[in-house]
Amino acid sequence: MVIILQVIIVINLIDFEFELEDIPFIEDGNFRTLKLPVLTEEERFLVDPIVAPTSGLRIQILENIEKEGKKKYLLPNRKLFLFLRTFKAISEKYKELKEGKNLKILIVTDNRPSKQILLRYCSQIFAYEGYEIYHQTDQPGESKLSAPYGAASVALFEDINLIIVLTASHNDLSWNGVKFYINYPIPLSGDLFKEIAVKALKLEEIKFDPNYKPFLIDAEQKNNDYVISLLSRVLEFNKLRGKNIVIWPYLGKARGIVNLFNRLGANVILIEEEINPPNPIKVLREDKLRQVMESEDSDIALLLDADRDRIALYVKQNGEYYYYIPNEIYSAMHNILANVYHKKIINVRTIPSDLRGDHTSFINILTGVGYKHLGVILYFLLGIEVDQSKVDTAILYYEDENKNLIKIDNSALLKQKLLELIKKNNLLEEEFLIVMWEESGGHTLNILNVSKDEITGELRFETKFPIIADKYPVPALVIITELISRGHKISESIDWSIKGINRTISAIDEEKVKIMNNFGKNDGKTIKINNKEYKVNSLSDNNNKVDLYQLKSNDSMLYFRPSGTGPEVRFYIFGNRDTHLKEIKAVQDYVKTNYS
Repeated sequence: MVIILQVIIVINLIDFEFELEDIPFIEDGNFRTLKLPVLTEEERFLVDPIVAPTSGLRIQILENIEKEGKKKYLLPNRKLFLFLRTFKAISEKYKELKEGKNLKILIVTDNRPSKQILLRYCSQIFAYEGYEIYHQTDQPGESKLSAPYGAASVALFEDINLIIVLTASHNDLSWNGVKFYINYPIPLSGDLFKEIAVKALKLEEIKFDPNYKPFLIDAEQKNNDYVISLLSRVLEFNKLRGKNIVIWPYLGKARGIVNLFNRLGANVILIEEEINPPNPIKVLREDKLRQVMESEDSDIALLLDADRDRIALYVKQNGEYYYYIPNEIYSAMHNILANVYHKKIINVRTIPSDLRGDHTSFINILTGVGYKHLGVILYFLLGIEVDQSKVDTAILYYEDENKNLIKIDNSALLKQKLLELIKKNNLLEEEFLIVMWEESGGHTLNILNVSKDEITGELRFETKFPIIADKYPVPALVIITELISRGHKISESIDWSIKGINRTISAIDEEKVKIMNNFGKNDGKTIKINNKEYKVNSLSDNNNKVDLYQLKSNDSMLYFRPSGTGPEVRFYIFGNRDTHLKEIKAVQDYVKTNYS
């Protein structure tokens, strides 16, 4: 069968011209040396912030300037140096962990303007340190791969155990960042993350090998092979064949996802209009979408952020257009899989994520925000040893039969509870879908079976698939597209009397800490905001550090927490559809006014 890829190219792409400030390299034969300037206090906080980021360094690397009457961007060398410090520190720490052996690294980027510069110097630093450098097959000087595919590659390639992904996800294009993975596809946190930051701060010089030659591999195809293998155990994907599907990546071409849908037989219509910031949860161009969908006879559009871990859908059903965010997509998908296809779902979600799929799950496990928490649950169930610092800093709870949250601080407690439920329901031969997801767009799927140890006779969980414990939403994206193509409606699969959204207030690191500390006096109490009463509960990690506050009224649930990716505090609500916007605004104002 011949698969036709239709491409719509929109000419008015973002003009993002920028200049790089001179870098005072010292030539040293075949190598180069950079003497680093003394860090300012502001720079130290960027490398080692008070509130640790959820993935790694993420900063606004480009600055606005005006030159010859034209607005441009500048990449100051001191901002670049912060990235170079981080690269060198990761190299040093990985060498220590591996005792200088098997020094192989895959370095990939999204499509941000600063991608090639960071890729070049990152590669040169690791090459000088004696690493074999791997890039994704691409045009010369580039190595583009989505962040989920980059993270998963550390599990899919047996001999590459260090991955760096250069991306700032949904942030403005003037930002960039570093996500890195050692041994496992799970975000770094805890002691290891701190050690790398400390090393970066102490550096005085960095050496480069400008003559390195990267090895090219196709991690994209490796990931797509894995996705197709995994999906074959969930559903038959027969309705995608011949289906016209619009994909709007917001930045770049989403080559991996486009190729995957083509392999599944879909006809892809690609919109190449770039949007800044590349965030489909905050920016929606309905006029453009309707125009393309109508002209191409398509009833579904997939919207993606820059590194492909934040998604949204725009769907036409019964002559009406609907826009869906991750909370709605994943809750509806889980409900359809459970109710119609009788899947048993182990629902692992971050605490601010949508609760409208909880009732169809076999068990609900609630965690703190981010995959540094979610991934611990998967490792717990599969008996994989987890660094104690990850457990200590994780917020982990399961929901008992009475909807009480029971704290999890070890794997035995969770496995015992889950196995008790499985035995009680006579499901020892059942195949379970474990879904790990968060409201911002991340979703990861795996398949668990219960088996009996031949020696001890004890029951245990196992999977036949590589274990990915970071964002990996492509399987979910394919599943929901297939379900919609079969005629299932998101709008009929969740309770629309409840609406879930999130909002932010501005707060630098010091303000984040102040708000969290000051609000603590309300823990366990009832407070009144705008004539509405809320019971306040703190949710803490296994070091008893409060990371999240819950405000529960008789008809709504709100949460707030400090952001790990920007200067803000994030608020979430699940409440009355008609009043939720007014309610979340009142709570934001109350917290900002009284506790910042």
